[in-house]
Amino acid sequence: MEMNQIRYFLAVAKELHFTRAAAACNVSQPALTKAIKKLEEELGGSLFLRERATTQLTELGRLTLPPLERAWSAAWEAKKQAETFQRRASSPLRIGIELSIASQLLRPALNAISRHCDDVDLSLSQDGQAEICAAMLAGELDVAMLVEAGTLSDRLHRWPLFNERYVIAFPCDHPFAKHESIDVHQLQAECLLMLRRADCPARQALLSLLKQNDVRPRREHLVGNQEQLIELMLASLGVCVAGEQMPLPASVAIRPLTPEPGPRRIMLVVAAGRPIGPTPGIFIKQMRSRAWPQRVAPDEGMMP
Repeated sequence: MEMNQIRYFLAVAKELHFTRAAAACNVSQPALTKAIKKLEEELGGSLFLRERATTQLTELGRLTLPPLERAWSAAWEAKKQAETFQRRASSPLRIGIELSIASQLLRPALNAISRHCDDVDLSLSQDGQAEICAAMLAGELDVAMLVEAGTLSDRLHRWPLFNERYVIAFPCDHPFAKHESIDVHQLQAECLLMLRRADCPARQALLSLLKQNDVRPRREHLVGNQEQLIELMLASLGVCVAGEQMPLPASVAIRPLTPEPGPRRIMLVVAAGRPIGPTPGIFIKQMRSRAWPQRVAPDEGMMP
C-alpha cells in the first residue's frame, strides 16, 4: 500500500467524483483510477460503487475510511516533523571526553556555540575510551575527544587535533622547580598522584615509564577525578603526570620527564556515516579550525 493510493482514496471519498478527485490531487483521472484499483486489489474488494451520475462508498470503503484517514494524518504529521527537524537551528550536543583530557580545552568551541544559539541541550561525559566508543556507536554521544590508540574501531571517523608531551606537574615551591627536566629516577622519593581508573592514559604512560626504568615511587595516592588530583597536589601531597595542555593553576609548575614517556595525539572522533546535527557540526568545525598551540597561553587559563 502506497501513500498516494491512500491520498487518492481519501480524495474520492470526499468528492464522491473521480474527475473532481483527480483535479484536487493534480493527477490524471486514469492514473487515479489505476491507483484506486490497485488499492482495491490489496484490500480484497471494491471501495466505491460507480454509477452514471453518482459515486458511493461500498461497505468495505466505509470500513477502511477511518483507519486510512488516521494513516494519512500520521504520515503527514511525520513529514511535517521531519521538515521542522531539518530546518532546526540547533540540536543536542553530547560530548565524550576521555580520562586525562581536560574539559577546559572545549571552552573556545563552546563559547562560539553559545554565541550562535542560547538554547543548546548540552551534556559532557568523561569516561574511559572503551565506554566512550561504545556510547558513540550506540548513538548516545555525538562527538568525543580521545587519546589516539590502535584499538579505535573502523566505524569511528577521527581528526587529529594536536600532539602533546606528558610532563610532571608539582607545586611551584617543590624542589623540582630548580630543574629544567626531571629524571624518572627522581620520582623514586616522591608520592605519585594518579586517577584510580586503570584505563587512564596518563596513568598507563607513567606506570609504563616507571616499569621500564625499574623505578618504585615512595607512595601512590589514587583519586577519582582531575579536580581531586589537583587539590591533593596543591596540598603538597604529591606530584602527577599530565598532558602538556592540561589547565593547571598558576601555583603549579611543570617540567618535561627524562626519558620522555612519548607524545600522545588528541583526536576528535565521530561515528562514521552518521548524520551530524547543526550544533555538533558547529562544535566540530570550531575544534578543527582552532590553531592548537604546542603550549596553551596562560591568558587562556591554561598552564603557566
